[in-house]
Amino acid sequence: MNINSKSLIAGLPALKARDITRKLSSAFSPRDYARKFSIDIHLATQQIEAFSAEGYFERIANEKHKQYWGMTVKGCALIQASAAKKVKRATADRHYQAFMDRVKEINQSDEYLYQVTKVALFGSYLTDVETVGDIDLFVWLARKPKFESDFEEELELRTALMQAEGRHFKTYLEQGCWPELDVRKHLKNGSRIISIQGHNWGYEQADTKVIFDN
Repeated sequence: MNINSKSLIAGLPALKARDITRKLSSAFSPRDYARKFSIDIHLATQQIEAFSAEGYFERIANEKHKQYWGMTVKGCALIQASAAKKVKRATADRHYQAFMDRVKEINQSDEYLYQVTKVALFGSYLTDVETVGDIDLFVWLARKPKFESDFEEELELRTALMQAEGRHFKTYLEQGCWPELDVRKHLKNGSRIISIQGHNWGYEQADTKVIFDN
């Protein structure tokens, strides 16, 4: 997803709106929203309703008459959105092909404990527009079958070797999740055009095209 930094989203500057979505949890109430951004409950409700009217938020549950909200597919895309200048389709095509080459590389290399099992494309790259802001992708990962039976032992061994070679993990979560994080990092490979969703919530509601299914 590509946004214009000078435009408005839900009545807010686009970049501010994007930052708001990045700070929200998967489910939140107006009171949660108000506390998060240090605003009153009335303003929080107004902003939530504005995001909802434009398709970024949706009501997801009621618990003891308390209204909760969550991100739609469009809202999740906003989290990943770039305000960078759009590129010609030919440039986007090169990034797309390089991404698909990396999918193949990851799945064939024992350097990676995880494999790519499925990739779905959505957003502007699915259309025939001449310029593209992002190549929006849903990506599914899974442990490689050859490592499944002794995955924890393999993970522990590789983690120890990495640390011995100087790799530093900021948190225990990062230390435990590096096999998946490394795959995602390599898939993106620093490309500002490749936009991989952090999760696959709402995939069924999005207009997508499966481009890889292992």
